[in-house]
Amino acid sequence: MNLLAMVRAACAEFTLPQPSAVVGSTDTTAIQMLALANSEGRDLARRYGWQALTREATFTTLAAESQGTLASIIGASQLLRYIVNETIWNRSTGEPVLGPRSGGTWQSYKAQTFTSPFAEYRIRGNELLFLPAPIAGQTCAFEYVSRYWLTDAGGSTYRDAFAVDTDVPLVDDELMLAGILWRWRKAKGFDYAEEQLAYERQVADAMARDGSKPTLDLGGPPPSDAPVAIPRLIGS
Repeated sequence: MNLLAMVRAACAEFTLPQPSAVVGSTDTTAIQMLALANSEGRDLARRYGWQALTREATFTTLAAESQGTLASIIGASQLLRYIVNETIWNRSTGEPVLGPRSGGTWQSYKAQTFTSPFAEYRIRGNELLFLPAPIAGQTCAFEYVSRYWLTDAGGSTYRDAFAVDTDVPLVDDELMLAGILWRWRKAKGFDYAEEQLAYERQVADAMARDGSKPTLDLGGPPPSDAPVAIPRLIGS
């Protein structure tokens, strides 16, 4: 559902007049629904690393500690929320880039001649730092979660707030609608506890299923079919 469809559905739920436009409307209900939709989208995007908001960035290494700003690495079309841990890899060498390292650890490296078979990284001042400095021209990549949680109708322009009625959320539109409904009840001073509880259950379920999840065996690994080696005493 795009913004207009969600707002019309919410208004229908409350038997309110359904607006023909939302963005730019002077109707008080439309204005409030737009504000609630933006609040819901931002909060929903912030609370979990949804697969729909997860992106991949690649960059070419520089022979320096600083590999550039995070904004320059991911490009202007996205806005970084955070890098997913343990996803920075050097594709040229097939090796991981270890980290992130704390400020104390980083300064201890700088205070001595630091050598390591693997590069290590730290994010500081919105720059991506590597130690030891890598060889220039290698390809590295990582996954990150974007702050942009919606797109235009064509899916080519990403945003963090609705700009036109045809904008489409990347987060689950059913969760968005449920969030708008309980937020409207709260804003109007109505009882919203039951609706919010149902919404939170939906969000928890969506988190548990998002992007598919590995199967966890609480019983531990299966027993091996290999024969058990019997130790032999020396001299026997």
